[in-house]
Formats: sequence, C-alpha cells, structure tokens
Amino acid sequence: MKIKKVLNQNAVLVTDDGQEKVAIGKGIGFGKKRNDLVFKRQIERMFVMAPEGQLKLQDLLSQIDEKYLFAAEHIIDHAETVLMEQLNEHVLIALTDHLSFSAENIRNGIVIRNKLLREIEVLYGEEFSIAQWAVEYLNKELHIPYTYDEAGYIAIHLHSGRGDRVRKKRESIREVMIVSDVIQLIERELNLDIHSEAMALNYSRLANHLRLLMKRYYYQEYAVLDQEIVQMVKRKYPESYGIAKKIRVLLTKKYQMSMTSEELGYIAIHIERLRLTRTRPDQGDPESGDSPASESGHDQQEE
Repeated sequence: MKIKKVLNQNAVLVTDDGQEKVAIGKGIGFGKKRNDLVFKRQIERMFVMAPEGQLKLQDLLSQIDEKYLFAAEHIIDHAETVLMEQLNEHVLIALTDHLSFSAENIRNGIVIRNKLLREIEVLYGEEFSIAQWAVEYLNKELHIPYTYDEAGYIAIHLHSGRGDRVRKKRESIREVMIVSDVIQLIERELNLDIHSEAMALNYSRLANHLRLLMKRYYYQEYAVLDQEIVQMVKRKYPESYGIAKKIRVLLTKKYQMSMTSEELGYIAIHIERLRLTRTRPDQGDPESGDSPASESGHDQQEE
C-alpha cells in the first residue's frame, strides 16, 4: 500500500486496491511522505468510510491522539453488541471528537456539568446504561477522570447513531430540553423537587409520557380520551389542570408544539399524582376511586 497523506505519526491515508483507507499503527507515519510504502504488519487498525466521513476522520486524526478513536470504536462495538443493531458510522467521528474535547477540558480544569442528566437517563435508558459502562471503561483505559455527567453526553451520541443521524440528534436534544422545561415549570408551580427519591416513580412516568406525547406529535397520532373524562379531570383537579394549561402555553410559544385537550387531560392526571405525593408523602399513588391513578388506566396501558 502507498501513503497518500500523513495524518500524524501514527495515522496515514493509504490507497489500497484503488480505495482510500485510514491506516493506524504505532509510528506508521513517522518520517514518512507521500508515495512511501506501508506494510500490513505495521497496521493495527484500518478504517474505511463513505467519502464525507473519510474526510472528517482524516481531519480529526491530524489534530487529536488516535487513542480517542480507539476508545470510541470500543464503546461503539460494545453498544452494538448490547443493542443488537449497527450504529451509523458517523457516530464514530462524533464520539471520538467529543472524547478528545472533553479530555482537553478535564486537563484544563474545566468541568461541564450536565444539567439534563436525569432527563437523558429516563428518556434514553438503554443508551445511558451503555454510557455509564463507557465512563468506567474510559477512566480505566485512558486514565482520564471522566465524570458521571459524561454518561449523558455519550448517551446522546449513541442514540443519534441509531437511524437518521442528523434528525435523531436534533430530536433527541429537543426532547430532553422540552422535558427539562416542563419539569422545571411543574416544580415551580407545586414547590417540590421532582428529582427527589420520593418522586422517582412519578417523575419517570411523567417523563415517559412527555416523550410519547412528542412522538405522537411528530407522527400526528394523538391520544384518545373521552371528552367526559377530560371535563371530569378539569373539574376535579383544577390546580393540576391549570398547570397543564401553562405547559401547553410553554410548548406552543417556545417549541411551536400544539397539544390537544385529550393530551392536556393526561398531563393533568400526571401532575395530580405529583401534587398528591407532595401533600401525602407517606402514601404512594392513592388507591381510592377519586385518585388520578384510577382514572389514568388508559394512559398507563397506552404507555
């Protein structure tokens, strides 16, 4: 194989059977120049990607240590094994770049807290579990103290690699921000900490309901709830219904996202659960016939 371009002392672009490939190996590019030969015994890894990805990978490797590429590759291999699906090849470049950037921040004493960590954990449980494993692996393999916050960022990259990369990542970030904004609004209105251990179950239910609400909105598949039930919720839970209306205003103004009266009713039921947990902390979901749990069976079934 002939060298087409030296990326760094451990990475070169080669031409192999008329195809461009990125070859990586210790010292493979040291003292080399264009048209010099590279032998297979010198190569530890070989990467072949679509033209756009190949160019990005070349540019990336000319600026960073290839150990981040190897680490990202290992994390993706593990993720594909756990998820039993192949991730988009572009996630390798994005994750490599992120790991390098994050490591540089750590070396400079810059710790970026992930304020959306809890939302990411609930919305993307599979990816977050893999990301937690990845943080432990990175700390052990690279000897860099990546923090628990890092799991949230890695989870987003893994999720975006499942399907349409650009659309998925954009929607993932949007979903997390919407859930975070709604949770903060409810916390202010009810004067409670939804992230507390006592609220864990109700928080998870609410976050998952919001995720499904957004999915229904994207695909124009709205929830069905009898208007009689909606009116009953409005009448019996006026405080929770009022908060749900504020959420509708928030979603409309900030995210241009509409909500039907049925969706409004469902959210009010979830808010009522939280309100009752706040006022009666020693009891879980109320078991009486007047409880929102008894009226939201359809919602639980749906989700």
